[in-house]
Amino acid sequence: MAVLRIKCNVPDTVLCEPGAAVRVLGIGSGSGEIDSVILKKLLQRHNSVYSRVVEPSEDMIGRYKSLVREDASLGAVKFDWRQQTVEEYFTTEEDTKFHLIHAIHVLYYVEDLHATLRNMWEQLADGGCLFVAMQSDKSGWGKLGHKLSETFVQGDHLKTPFCRSGDVKQCLDAMAISYVTSEEESHINVTECLKEDSETGSLLLDFLTQTPDVSNKPEIKSEVLEHIRRNCSVIDGRALLQSINEIIIAFKSV
Repeated sequence: MAVLRIKCNVPDTVLCEPGAAVRVLGIGSGSGEIDSVILKKLLQRHNSVYSRVVEPSEDMIGRYKSLVREDASLGAVKFDWRQQTVEEYFTTEEDTKFHLIHAIHVLYYVEDLHATLRNMWEQLADGGCLFVAMQSDKSGWGKLGHKLSETFVQGDHLKTPFCRSGDVKQCLDAMAISYVTSEEESHINVTECLKEDSETGSLLLDFLTQTPDVSNKPEIKSEVLEHIRRNCSVIDGRALLQSINEIIIAFKSV
């Protein structure tokens, strides 16, 4: 469902030079499942695409390359693989301007959100599109992040800061960048989190908090479970925590 929502929202055509390939920059592209959907949509309107993939994980890049080899419809895409963190990538001197830059559920993990968005905007060509997807502050899951951020110090307890869509919009507002947004609500089945000694529940707690081994950190675990109990809905015996995927789109004026 999330992939379908992103496919519906990403533009199928972008303003680019006559005869030139559409240039796409993917931040934290992972194993390429979402990237490939975006690239195929662009190929419906453009003859060729240049895709620069920024992804720190060697394993994920390997999976992405396997996906490309197995999908003939991506043959018109020229890939430029960059095994780097976003911080490493933006420290290199780059003159290339991109027609589409996307960061889909990855900006939670950057060291400096404002600097990352500024660098993305600077590499966007005139008329280009910035496409960001993030968990909303308004969801039960998003509110969990704020609760933990207020209670615990990053580094001592939490692996990453809890950036949400509101943080992205605040940064764009500070840079006087106009944008439009859309939202899609879904629910995460957190029933296993409420079961003692559930391995599945432990892994889900790590995912929800973006912090490894939460089950062995009782002070965090107790806060998370309290939040889940207070904010989840119980339907047909399942505990469901609200998730709201917010898409933020900004076009750079010509």
